Amino acid sequence: MEALIEQNLGSPLLLAILLFAATFVLEEAAILLAAGLAAAGEMTAGLALASVGTGMIVSDWCLYGLGALAARNRRIADWVSQDRLQQGRHLLHRSTFAAGLLARIIPWLLFPIFVASGFLRVGFRRFAIINAAIALVYVVAVFYGAFGLYAVLMARLGDWAWLAGAAVLLAVLWGGRALGRRYFSGKTDPEP
Repeated sequence: MEALIEQNLGSPLLLAILLFAATFVLEEAAILLAAGLAAAGEMTAGLALASVGTGMIVSDWCLYGLGALAARNRRIADWVSQDRLQQGRHLLHRSTFAAGLLARIIPWLLFPIFVASGFLRVGFRRFAIINAAIALVYVVAVFYGAFGLYAVLMARLGDWAWLAGAAVLLAVLWGGRALGRRYFSGKTDPEP
């Protein structure tokens, strides 16, 4: 992806398409990359933000669709008892907003929550509206936070700003993964 972006510097429309596609792979990286490209003047902030925002929403809808398709497969649907399906359906219907917010805050939960939403037949309209609103607030906050950071880094570090930005990205990804492992693996560190 990096090589494609490097090849298309100076072509904002192609960069926008690449950023849109990048959200299907790793949303946070796409947002940070979009902010860096906008801060460097390679594209406008509006175009970069629209690309990643639209990509996030469409990728959420695709995950929902994947779950809905899986629910139509008899073998897959039979893996889970009707009682469990009903419990999950009730939980997601009752707290669609909370589930969507949790999926955004803890990126490792996004895939299972959004696929489960489709599988458990949370209404698509409800899912789409709630998750689009959450995604838009999230992408604007992360984008402009990163945009400001890149602007400061570029003013102070020049060409080295990209390296510092990559280090921040790696720290965010590592931190998110470490938190996910710690709080969702069922294991805790031994107390001293």
